[in-house]
Parts: sequence; C-alpha cells; structure tokens
Amino acid sequence: MKKNKILYPLLGLALLFTACTPNTYELAGLQNKSALSYTIAASSQNANDIVLTSLTPNASPMWITPYIRSYNLKDTVNLPFPGTYKLIYGAELAGGLVTDTANVVITTTDPNLAKKIHNPMWTNLTGGLGNAKTWYLDLNASGVSKYWTGPQYYYGTNDSWLSVTDGVKVGGDSWNWNPDYPGNTWLMAAVDFGSMTFNLKQGFNAIVDHTSTANGVKMGGNQSGTYALDTINHTIELTNVSLIHPIEYNGKVKTWSGTFKLFSLTANSMQIAVMRDPTLSGEGACYYVYNFVSKDYYDSH
Repeated sequence: MKKNKILYPLLGLALLFTACTPNTYELAGLQNKSALSYTIAASSQNANDIVLTSLTPNASPMWITPYIRSYNLKDTVNLPFPGTYKLIYGAELAGGLVTDTANVVITTTDPNLAKKIHNPMWTNLTGGLGNAKTWYLDLNASGVSKYWTGPQYYYGTNDSWLSVTDGVKVGGDSWNWNPDYPGNTWLMAAVDFGSMTFNLKQGFNAIVDHTSTANGVKMGGNQSGTYALDTINHTIELTNVSLIHPIEYNGKVKTWSGTFKLFSLTANSMQIAVMRDPTLSGEGACYYVYNFVSKDYYDSH
C-alpha cells in the first residue's frame, strides 16, 4: 500500500500543513481511503503554487480546491493568499468514489500575484487588488434596464468573447437576438434579483445574495464561495455560489454554478453566457446571455 503524502521544500514557513509538523496533515476518516495514493507538494519555484499528483493506479482522479476543480492526473493550484485551505482528492475505485481531505496552511502572499492579475479584466470585475465590486442583473423591480436594452440576450453555440467583444466572424452557429425588455416582458418577471460581489481581499471571494422569488418560490438567499477568472479563455468559474438569474429558467439549464463563458466585461457591464440544455428545455441549444451592470453605474444612473 502506498502512503499518501504531502511534501514541501524547506522554504522557511512559506508552506505549512496542519500541526505545522513536517510530513503531517489532517485527513478525513473515510472508508477505503487507504486505497488512495497521491501527493500534494509546493512548487520548487513558488511556494504558493501547490502541485497535485494522483498516484492511485487505474483510477480516474478528482481534485476539489477553493479555486479549481480538476480531473487531471497532475495539476497545479495557486493559493495566493495566507490562510488554511481544504483540498479534496478523490478517485473512482471498484466500490465507487473514495475521497480524502487535506488542510493546507499558507502563510505568505504570492509574490507574483500582482503580475498574475495585471490584466484589466481583474480590475473591471473586482475593482483591483484589495477591493470589491458588486454587480446586478440589469433589470429592477420596476422593469427598468439601466445599461442594456434588456437583462437577457440569446446567442448561438459558436459565439464567445471572440465574436461578441472582439467582433470576429466565427461562422457556424453564430447569431444573436437582443430583445428589449419593455417589448418582451415574457422573458422574466421584473423583481429584485439581488447581487453578486467579487473581491480581491485576501482571497478570490464571491458573495451572492439571491433575493428574487417566483410563484412564491425563493431563489436561495445569501451564498459565500470563490471565483476563478481566466483572462486567456475568458471564463469565470463559480464555486459554492450560483449565478444570479431568473428563477423561471431553472428547468432549462443544467447548473448555475461552475464555469461560464464571459462574452464581455468592462468597468460598468458584464455578460455571462449559460448554455440552454435541449433535453431539459425541449428547445435547441443556445446561450442565454445574462447582462449585468455594476452597482456604481446603477446607482449613478
């Protein structure tokens, strides 16, 4: 039986684990965890980059971290801020999915953080390092959209940041319909949907306050989780929180958490695309694109 290990180089106190003792860590007592084999190690180049390696033979791995979910045999998660992080490793074995949990304590801020978030998308989304920014779906209880012509647009499955923001003709299933809300109130009920706040204050923290109801059903209240912004592929990943959206579309989309395409992002506006599922909706696949407006813009207009 191979031993599960958490390894780290001697880099002062840059990377510590539970009890702050070499080669010790805290594991959840789950059945058959002894069949798992893996390592969690600090990168030799950056103690805030944690290398995850699955060593369990003939098994499909799963990693759940505060910022990414991975199904790769080897991957790296960046933990840029000091704090205690729970990392979950799992593998699909003969008896089903078996998981183990490790608590990783980081004591330093990633020295490369400023370089990693230099892209203006970070400032547009959060207000920048040490700040927070709040977003609303652009439709209030009075039926008013302040930035966009309506809160929800429709796009083809080939559309993306490339076609919407960069204006590149991508071909294939590329089209759009941008309905104005006053002429298409059937899109959704005009209610107070709540807010989403993204910050860069000692973490990639997401706070979502769902306040809307439809037919007496509430959306889910206040949620706290994390987000991951990919400035290369133009995506945003929501973990332990769900996207602000109209409750009427719950039966047409598989999930409101996870990774979504960004179609555009400026200081005042954001478009997040969610795939309409043909099986659930009974309609063809397309992107519901939800139009958001920053709180600062909303309050000043």
